[in-house]
Amino acid sequence: MTSPIQIPANSVLLFQGDSITDCSRDRTRNGPNDPAALGAGYVGRIAGDLLALRPGAGWKFYNRGISGDRSVDLLGRWRRDTLALQPDVVSILVGVNDTWHEHLAGNGIDVPRYAAFYRMLLADTQQARPGVRLILGEPFALPGGEFKDTWMDELHHRADAVRELAKEFGAAFVPYQGMFDAARKRYSATELAADGVHPSPLGHQLMAQAWREAACL
Repeated sequence: MTSPIQIPANSVLLFQGDSITDCSRDRTRNGPNDPAALGAGYVGRIAGDLLALRPGAGWKFYNRGISGDRSVDLLGRWRRDTLALQPDVVSILVGVNDTWHEHLAGNGIDVPRYAAFYRMLLADTQQARPGVRLILGEPFALPGGEFKDTWMDELHHRADAVRELAKEFGAAFVPYQGMFDAARKRYSATELAADGVHPSPLGHQLMAQAWREAACL
């Protein structure tokens, strides 16, 4: 059972990742709690829910996801886009592009290096921000879209790596793949993520619910 995340007043909550997190955010707008800057996906939904839960807490939400990013891309911009914001909570979702880009352009990141890069991100964050709360999202994909079924085994290995890193660093783990697999008993894969990777509004709402459940918020 994940321990509840205690978020003090005026905390900075940062979401990092690829296009699933980015979700068409306006990158020219950098301030906290700006709807355009938070994007149209799960990040904005979480921010809205938590701000409503604790009015006056002064929490500041930022989205720094960038479409197309792999683990190595996050590593390259981590100081600028994460540590410079001095976050108190850091949520990370990355991994699908590490597999997808290998098959699209021969530019993927194998699982051992993915785990190594991810570990560097977490270690750097804890060193720079002692006491930071970490929330790690399980990389996921759904059948029937652009992400091929034959690639799923590798993605599952990435999920295993993230689960182990969550244990190692005392982070919350959000089981997105398991959540979407369960949701397919009620909804079609197309209703959840038509291309198999980028969630629909329904998919993003379910992601926000899964994030809050994992974070006990």
